[in-house]
Amino acid sequence: MVFKKKQVVTATLVLALGTAVFVNWYYSRPQSEQTLDSVTTAHTQQAENLGDARYVSATTSKNKETMSELKVKRQTAHDEALEALESVIKDQKSSSQAVAKAEEKLEALSEAFRDEADIENLITAKLGGECLVIIDGESCRVVLQKGALNKEAAVQIRELVMNQTKIPAKNITIIEING
Repeated sequence: MVFKKKQVVTATLVLALGTAVFVNWYYSRPQSEQTLDSVTTAHTQQAENLGDARYVSATTSKNKETMSELKVKRQTAHDEALEALESVIKDQKSSSQAVAKAEEKLEALSEAFRDEADIENLITAKLGGECLVIIDGESCRVVLQKGALNKEAAVQIRELVMNQTKIPAKNITIIEING
């Protein structure tokens, strides 16, 4: 029996299609969905446990930054963002839609700046020591001095951030700086 190229290619494609259909059926069965849901739920619950602290080193041996240097960098970034938005608002060539969007973003940035300052003051009052808060849309990073981070502090910081903002616990990162 002699097979032609078209017959071999057709048989290969039919076999590949059959395998794809089987894999799709296998993973879309009701039992597999329940298993995937339970695994996903367990993982989500572990990730959102408020008592868990994530210890993250903010510096490397080559690049040690102090809290004051980080604050200067944050202030510079704030100033640049404000300047860019104000230039769009003041530019005569800007469309009314661009000006409206820039004003909305300016208001959101101002609110984020106020929230950062308020949260920093609350953390300093509650835990003592210096801290830095950076809010970027739906995420928040809190930088603490070395030795200030423990489980109780992490829980208190998360609660403060969640009470002041609408940022969920999974989007709050607490970092201890080595500088």
